[in-house]
Amino acid sequence: MNKKVYEEFAESLVSAHKTPGAIVALNNDIYKKGFGYQDKENELPVTADTIFGIGSITKSMTSIATLQLQEEGKLSVHDSIKTYLPEITFKGSDEITLHHLMTHTSGIPPLNTLFYANKQSMEKDGSFDLQIKLGIPLEREHDSIDTYDELIAYLNSLSFDLLDEPGKSFSYSNDGYALLGIIIERASGQPYERYIEKNIFTPLGMKSSFFNPDQLDEQAARQYDMDPTAETPVIKYSPEWWDAPVMWAAGYVKSTANDMLRYSDVFLNKGNGILTEESLTAMTTQYIEIEPGRYYGYGVMITPDYFGTKLIEHGGGIKGVTAHFAVLPEKNIAAICLTNIAGAPAESLLRGALQSEMNIAPDKKAVQYDEYTLSEADRQAITGVYQSNEGQTIKVFEKDKAIFVETQGAQIPTQAVASRAVTITMQGTDFLLQFKDGRLHFGFRQLLKK
Repeated sequence: MNKKVYEEFAESLVSAHKTPGAIVALNNDIYKKGFGYQDKENELPVTADTIFGIGSITKSMTSIATLQLQEEGKLSVHDSIKTYLPEITFKGSDEITLHHLMTHTSGIPPLNTLFYANKQSMEKDGSFDLQIKLGIPLEREHDSIDTYDELIAYLNSLSFDLLDEPGKSFSYSNDGYALLGIIIERASGQPYERYIEKNIFTPLGMKSSFFNPDQLDEQAARQYDMDPTAETPVIKYSPEWWDAPVMWAAGYVKSTANDMLRYSDVFLNKGNGILTEESLTAMTTQYIEIEPGRYYGYGVMITPDYFGTKLIEHGGGIKGVTAHFAVLPEKNIAAICLTNIAGAPAESLLRGALQSEMNIAPDKKAVQYDEYTLSEADRQAITGVYQSNEGQTIKVFEKDKAIFVETQGAQIPTQAVASRAVTITMQGTDFLLQFKDGRLHFGFRQLLKK
């Protein structure tokens, strides 16, 4: 690995995106380096033992727990969710299985549940009102969702149609993984977080990994954010960690780079005693294509041809967190990138490190799209406003004979790559936007045209 070339690349990304702190680490002592600070105010450096949030990388752990319980005969991934959640009544729920939840193919559309589950901690830092100001469909007086019963009652109260017949199409769902957390609890007979600690963290020696923010100590990175509504956004320390115990299964683990490299042994060492080889194969099977050449398994994404080798990965992001985890099983390489602000270029930092280790330029794009010229019919078909009840609003519009995307107050130029597909660059990474049947597939979610 040419560390000089990689670190020039990494430091330019960290600087350009004003990332307060980041750690990039590869297994087998190939590489570990902190960039910036875990605590800017006191200039405390980031280390491989600094505690960060890992966001939705947690979903792979939830999937492992589900497969462990299947090994014990306590459930089957092909069971109906009604087997364990008989009180669920929302439209279409009869046809949904655990497999559908694990692969985000249940048809459950993006919903705003996560905000109500986070409401108590969001009110402490004022961010709940900010989300309303940003246009996210939330009711100021709505009660927070603090128990599993309240979560299920809320889902039952919503009048939504499934996006598609279960198993047919992909749309990322935090709600689906929250339901898996309840199922794990009911099938195992113990609290979800206790199950994960006992059956994943402890046997792997992940001594600095946990869910409850009350366990945070001086090893934890400070979290930072910025007010997107400010005329000149300033990055500032924001002490309140968002917490939603009813949705811990969807993305609330706190961990370190060293612990996450211990976790990678599950994928590099035939399950490492945590899963059978059969279960690991099931977890990393390509069940549904989410982008050209990229698939979803159980809590992980799989790219079978990443510069000629298989890539298994997942990212995570929430307030004060952008994280990315990856393994190249055919090369026995694992990598983790953890940062302490939302919107950081964690995926680009991690891929750059992997590529450097593979003697590939860190900024080389794994997917190269051909340029495409949109016809007038194409332009008319894709322009419009697309929304989800999870809060995303994406405006696709034409300006100066070019197509732009407006998201979170930023207008971003696009590059057309097909008659119904464009790319944009954010956080140092290219994102694909696909338009199908009046829907926008972006950020792994389906947004409906307004």
